[in-house]
This record gives sequence, C-alpha cells and structure tokens, in this order.
Amino acid sequence: MIKLTEEEITRERFRREDRKDSLPAAILSVAVHGALFAGLFTVFQWNTAPETVYAELWAPEDVSGGTDPSGVAEKVPEETGRDEADAPEKKAAEPEPEPEPRPEPKPEPEPAAPPEPAGPTPEELAAEQAREAARLEEEQIARQAREEMEARRAEEERIAQERARAEEIERMRQEAIEAERRRAQEEEKRLEEERLAQERLAEAARKAEEAKKAEEARRAEEARIAEEQRKAEEARIAEEKRQAAEAEARRIAEELRVAEEKRQAEEAARKAAAEKKAREEAEERRRVAQRFREQELARLSAKVDPNAQRSGTTTGDRRNFRRSLTGSALATWSNQVRSCIRPNITIDVPATTRPGQYRAVYSLQLLPTGEQVGTPKLVTPSGWPAYDAAVARAIRRCNPLPRPGAGEDMPREISLSFDPVEDKQ
Repeated sequence: MIKLTEEEITRERFRREDRKDSLPAAILSVAVHGALFAGLFTVFQWNTAPETVYAELWAPEDVSGGTDPSGVAEKVPEETGRDEADAPEKKAAEPEPEPEPRPEPKPEPEPAAPPEPAGPTPEELAAEQAREAARLEEEQIARQAREEMEARRAEEERIAQERARAEEIERMRQEAIEAERRRAQEEEKRLEEERLAQERLAEAARKAEEAKKAEEARRAEEARIAEEQRKAEEARIAEEKRQAAEAEARRIAEELRVAEEKRQAEEAARKAAAEKKAREEAEERRRVAQRFREQELARLSAKVDPNAQRSGTTTGDRRNFRRSLTGSALATWSNQVRSCIRPNITIDVPATTRPGQYRAVYSLQLLPTGEQVGTPKLVTPSGWPAYDAAVARAIRRCNPLPRPGAGEDMPREISLSFDPVEDKQ
C-alpha cells in the first residue's frame, strides 16, 4: 500500500477542487461574455451620434455683402472654422439636435453700387471643393479613429472586467482552496490531537494498569511475607509448645519415675511389712486354728442357707459360720460388704449396658479379723477387663471387710458377684 505525503494529499485535494470548479467557472464566463456583448451593443446603438452633413450655400453679393467683396469670403470660413472647433466637443458631448439655420440678416439699404466683383474662377472652386473634400475625409477618418478608440476602450474595459471577474473568481477559488486547506489542516490537526489524546489516555490507562498490577504485586508480596511470618511465628510457637510439652512430659515422666520409684519402695516396704504381718498372721492363724479345731468339729452339723447370686452378695463356707449368721444377720453383713466395695468401683458404664451383660465373680480368703489373705481371685471374668480390674481394686481397698454382728464369727472364704448396672443403683 502506497502512503502519500501531506503535500501530495493537499495537491490531490486541490486538483479535485479545480475539477469541481471548472464547470461552474466556464458557465459563469459564458454568462459574463454574453452580458458584456449585450451591454456594448446597447451602448453603441444608444451613443452613436448622427452623421453631420455639411452644405455650402451660395448667396448673391447684394444679399450677403453688398458691394463688400469680403462679405461672403469672410463669413464662410468663419462658420467652417467654428464648426471644426466645435466638432470635437460635439463628438465628446451628448448628441444634440441639429441647430436651426441662422436667419438671414435684413437687407441693408443699398449703398451706392460698387463695382461688381469678379466671381470665383473654376480653379478656385475646384481648390475649395478639394479642401472641403479633404476636410470631410479628415473628419471621417477622425470619427472612425474615435470610434475604433472607443471600441478598443470598451473592449479593454470588457477584457479588464472579465479579467477582474476571472481574478475575483480565481481569488475566490484560491480562498476556497486555502479555506479547504486550512480546514483540512485543522481537521488533520484535530485528528492528530485526538490521536495524541487517545495515546495519552491509553498511556495513562497503561500506567494505571501497571500501577494497579504493581500495587497488587506489592500487596501479594506483603501478604506472602506476612503469611510466611505468621507461619514462622506459628512454627516457633508450636516448637516452643512442643519443647514445653516435651519438657513437661520429661518433668511428668521424671515425677512419675520418682513417684514410681517411691511407690515401688513403699510397695516393697509395705510388701515386706505385709509379708511380715502375713507371717505373723499365719502364725496367729495356725494357733487359732489349732485352738478352734476342736470347736469346728462340733459345729459341722450347722447348715447355712446359700446366698442369692446378685451383685455384691457373699457365699461363705458353712463350716466357718455360726448357726446364728443366718437370715437377717446374713443380709445385714452382705449390705455392709457391698457398701464397702461398691463406692471404690470407678469406671464409666455405657448407657446401653444391659443387666447381666457383664458379671464378675471373685473369691476371697479371710482371717477371723476380716482381713483378706492374698489377692482377690477372679473366678468368673465378666468379659470386660477394665471392669474386672476396677472391681479388684475396689475389693483391695475394702480391707479388712466389715465384721459380722456381735457373737458372729468371720467366714474363712467368701465369693462375691458384681454387675456394673447393679453397682450404679
């Protein structure tokens, strides 16, 4: 695609304007020429003076001059000279009507008759006629020259008017071209200003977008840094908590270790004391057994009713009961045993647990004082080990067992039945 320069675009626009203006200019030129021709024709028809005709009049001597031979000779040349002098003024002035012939002068009284002059000779008449003809020819030539001069002047005026009109048209065309050029320049300037304004707006929008993106990037970077700092702070706090937890765990472990060592030491001491006490009690039991052996043989015939199989009930060796530990006495002692063991059973029982679902049976060896010999023996597990362990701890805490009423002996062995649902009641 060929790109035109600004000068070529302006020249092409002027050529289009010239082509547009050529037809109206031609029509206008024809109209002006027609108007000028009609005006000149009218002027020539109106301003043409009638042709002057000169005539020579001859009068008799007695009328024109009497006996004065210079009468006619003097008057005729005077009139002719006046006519020649007035001719240019008449030509220049407006055409006037032909003047009336001068009235003949009244005849004067005849003087004394002078001698009759001799008439003009033929040579004089011929010379006079030649002079008159030359004069007329000169006037005709002068008139034609004046007419030609006026025609030339009129033509020059017409040409000058046409030239002035053409110059005016050319001036107007040039002004129109200049106005169109200025308009094109202003339009081009306006378009350039609009383009520059659009470029400025686009540049401003681009800068605003870049600023916006930079601001978003800055905020994103700040948010990222803040997030990293937050995560670092959380990690630091978590690490501190972890270290604190580890320290606490080590402290608790150390305390537990110390407590366990103390417990083991206490347990060992207690076990040693218990073993010592057990040995003493065994020795005491041996002596008591030996002492009551004979009494027991007498009481073999005593019968004790078996205990009901419910939680916390007791079943004793009938050989170790007196006959009076029956009925209400047995029920009272059983309630006392349950009241001692059940508060020490610490375990959460689910609400969906049914009665009889978990039942544990323990067997205990007892001294006459109600103290337990050894550890409780799990005869029938409940199927819930945590509950079995809780019951075993509760039995050990209830040591010694409550003693029966006055005059009643402690059984040597009992069986205890426990149910978690009944324990809550």
